[in-house]
Amino acid sequence: MKKSFLVLTFLLTFISALALSGVLHFEHADIVYPEGYEETAKLVGKIFENVRQQVIDLIGNDPGRITIILQDKGTVSNGFTNPLLHKTITLYTWPPESWISFELPLEDWYTYLIIHEFTHMVHLTYQDWFTKLVSIIMGFPYLPQMNGPFGEGTTVFAESSFSKNSGRLNNPYVSDGLYYYAIQSFPSFTYKEIMPPDDFRGGQLYYNFTAGFYKYLVDTYGLEKMKKYIALTSTILPDIEIGLKYKDSFEKVFGKPFDELYTDWIRSLMKLNYSEGDLIYKVPNTKIYKLDLLDEKLAVYFVEVGPATSYVGSVNPRLVFLSKDGKEQGSKTVIALDIKYDKDKTYVLTKGENFGKYENQIWDFTSNKLIAKGNISAFDVDDGNVYIARYDAKKMKTTISGENLELLIDKYVTYMDVNNGKLAMLTSDYQIIVYDLATKNTVVLEDDAMKGPYLRFWGNGLLFTRVDGKYVNPYYYDLTEGKLYKLGENLLVYDFVVDKDELYYVSYIPYSVNTGTGVYRIKAQKQEADLVRYKPEFKFQDKKFQYGSEIAFRIQKMTEPLTWIPIYEYDIENDIRRGYIIFTFGNIENDTFLVLTPVFDFILTDTSFDMTYSQYVGWLTMKDNYQLFVSYYYPTNDYNLTGMLRLGGFSLSPITDVYSYLTFSFKTRNIGLLDSVFSLFTTTSPAVYLNNIGFGLLLSSYAFGMPYNVQVFGLLSNDKLEDLFNSEKIKSNFFIAGLVDVALTKSTTFEGKVTLNLNQPEKAIYDMSIASTLFTDNAFLFGNAIYLRNSGITLGVTNPLAETILQHGIYTHFFVEMYTQGLKLCPSVGVFAPFSELTKPAGESQEFLFYLGLNSSPHGFPLSLFSLSLQTEGY
Repeated sequence: MKKSFLVLTFLLTFISALALSGVLHFEHADIVYPEGYEETAKLVGKIFENVRQQVIDLIGNDPGRITIILQDKGTVSNGFTNPLLHKTITLYTWPPESWISFELPLEDWYTYLIIHEFTHMVHLTYQDWFTKLVSIIMGFPYLPQMNGPFGEGTTVFAESSFSKNSGRLNNPYVSDGLYYYAIQSFPSFTYKEIMPPDDFRGGQLYYNFTAGFYKYLVDTYGLEKMKKYIALTSTILPDIEIGLKYKDSFEKVFGKPFDELYTDWIRSLMKLNYSEGDLIYKVPNTKIYKLDLLDEKLAVYFVEVGPATSYVGSVNPRLVFLSKDGKEQGSKTVIALDIKYDKDKTYVLTKGENFGKYENQIWDFTSNKLIAKGNISAFDVDDGNVYIARYDAKKMKTTISGENLELLIDKYVTYMDVNNGKLAMLTSDYQIIVYDLATKNTVVLEDDAMKGPYLRFWGNGLLFTRVDGKYVNPYYYDLTEGKLYKLGENLLVYDFVVDKDELYYVSYIPYSVNTGTGVYRIKAQKQEADLVRYKPEFKFQDKKFQYGSEIAFRIQKMTEPLTWIPIYEYDIENDIRRGYIIFTFGNIENDTFLVLTPVFDFILTDTSFDMTYSQYVGWLTMKDNYQLFVSYYYPTNDYNLTGMLRLGGFSLSPITDVYSYLTFSFKTRNIGLLDSVFSLFTTTSPAVYLNNIGFGLLLSSYAFGMPYNVQVFGLLSNDKLEDLFNSEKIKSNFFIAGLVDVALTKSTTFEGKVTLNLNQPEKAIYDMSIASTLFTDNAFLFGNAIYLRNSGITLGVTNPLAETILQHGIYTHFFVEMYTQGLKLCPSVGVFAPFSELTKPAGESQEFLFYLGLNSSPHGFPLSLFSLSLQTEGY
């Protein structure tokens, strides 16, 4: 067993290291980087060592040595922290572009991403001495803050604490303004943690609202009080004063219970006041991302959500054309990071994904033609000429190319505009650079205040938005005069255009259940304003590091057990005592695991003692484009081999993507609980019998403005592995599995599932249903433990299990969309009527099935929790 373990360890370590290049050892962190990113790794290590202590001082906990992994996923901006396993932080190398850069405003990508993620590490690893002792004894780290109320509150607060130009709390559109326009139906703390997928605010509920409340507590009661609260709640020991002397931990620290503090925060927001123009167009529960002026029309790009978003998991992105008084004059379905218009054509920048790596694509939407793809951060089209900004994440430089143009700059370009022989660029550090394509002269606006997502040429200069304290106001910079003008006061503007003396802008709408966004119209002002310069917060000093052996580092980490969980069971009926220990080993990316579980069974009587030994081994790999799960149980020689390979995808249009999959599963039987638990982490692959191999296609697109997904699998399945590819049994082994999800309206969806054997089509397993929302009212139950969101009715036809009494029938049930701890469930009550009963001659008795069920979706015949046979009287 020891030899086998070493072989598997080496194999896993080798596989996980294929795409990487090296490791740098700094004083407090090991930086692992892919090929070509050595200089980036040096920069990241330097930044980390410079900001480390300041972040620790915000929370009051030192997590010790950590691992930072750089990953190039193409054009996706992200980072994440795993405080449980290896204390690892993963950083993606692509900064945010377009409107993402405004909603995630980080003027220096690595600095503030490191601050955000390291704050997670500092906060979530906080333990008192007793909890640390229990973690060591029980073999698994108990981290009390993982279940605390401020998971993202601490991080967004930290990313916003070192510069006025970085962090979501310094962008009023996604902080103070977002809170202000939610006062009519302010989300409870439980609701914002749930983040229902049919709420247009999405993740901003959990990130931005949580951080807003956290900042209110710090501003009102001081940072030391907040640190005291975190320290007090970083234990698993019960506090005897809570419930006796204090209502909750908040009252013990801040002097008021949570409910009062939360109410105080909401009341403080009422002091804000935003100027508003005439609301000419509104879309509740919808986020508008871009507004353009096209001659006599307005082009509005937005994404709308509703109950259907939750049912089928797809939003509805639309490009709507309006008259200047707000009347809709047509619409198109578009998925875009940016939209540009040139003459009679529309161009879009959108994201595509292939083999786990993202790329940005430029499409001529009018002709459905792919123009360019790759690491594109911004683009524009002027008089048929395409101008593209490509970012090299390794060199951290941008190349601008176009008609007789090749320009290299040492910045990341988030947006660009080309007009009348001039190129304007908005960079990630909020600098605006204007380049004359003819003279090669460059003008730089010496203003680095946080700016909105876009800039446009207009008149003799540029239009853009700028953050002014609690407001986001529209501005105009006259390139001829070299002067800045404010075009509106005390506004909250996402995007805007100017038409003569009128200004149209995007902002939130008031007086709606979930609020939403809309287009306002005001008279444009022109008040001279000052440029703003901010001093940088950090002075980065060089830090010492050493080069290391990546393989040696990986082997060291792989051989450190992540868990050693002891478990004891007693089988009273057979008088067997069972003891086992779950040892888990993993790579530093925490996507490949080896599980070793020795099991000892003891039979102890007055006259004898017997002990048997068995062994469970599991191997789980979860990569971007493949997943593999292997398990083996000794001495029965039972095994399970399950996998999925995503063969890549391609875009047929900006709204249509196709993916292909290869899946397989081979097993002798379900080995047991551990096998089932770890199988949950793998992608579900179609299976009928014990052994399966299949190939499938997934098509995702839109029809008549609504989203749909179609998945089709061809599958060979047989209980006997030796018969799986038997030519004489191919027809009986071959199954077709299909799945269709369609949003019919914003509140009604269709889902169809079928598994068909060509040899026995009459025994097809199928389920086709329509789910429609009746009520969108919501309520909390049992002390906010359960949240009810939408409710409606489902009508379907099914043959769920071809060899049971539930054969070929119709069902209908009333469902409720329910959330508990963020998990969505749909309890239902309904009636199933077999077709055989419905087609009986008049006068004969009929038998129906009344059921209480539970499902993860309103669609489909649910898992029955209770059923009762109902029989009608004949005559």
